[in-house]
Amino acid sequence: MNENAFEHTGLKRTKNRQLILDVLEKYSYPVTAEEIFYSFKKKDINLSTVYRTLNAFEEAGLVKREVNDKKENVFSLIKDEDQHILVCTKCHKRVPLEGCPYHHVNEEIEKETGFVLQDQNIEIYGVCPDCQKKKHE
Repeated sequence: MNENAFEHTGLKRTKNRQLILDVLEKYSYPVTAEEIFYSFKKKDINLSTVYRTLNAFEEAGLVKREVNDKKENVFSLIKDEDQHILVCTKCHKRVPLEGCPYHHVNEEIEKETGFVLQDQNIEIYGVCPDCQKKKHE
């Protein structure tokens, strides 16, 4: 996302907002405010600024906030496509899953419940191939 992200939301483009947006674009999975904060080489930005910016982004519809398996707030950019992540329960590696295998299931849920589904983000837990190899060694 570029300056257009700020134009269509009405948010003013500032140096800190742009830095945080750039960091979010690099991640293919939801991250905590702390992970964003620690990704900056120079600490010219403080953690409270990261939180305030993420809250502003959420209100403007740029990011969504979720709660991960550790009960932490995590943030990700809202994208047009659904986002699903494979998570290794051993080494905690996170791998984005291309495409959405749930479209058919979503249609069935809508038919059965009358809900109009708007968004989803699913983490699928298992053991990655590297950890499986370690188990057999």
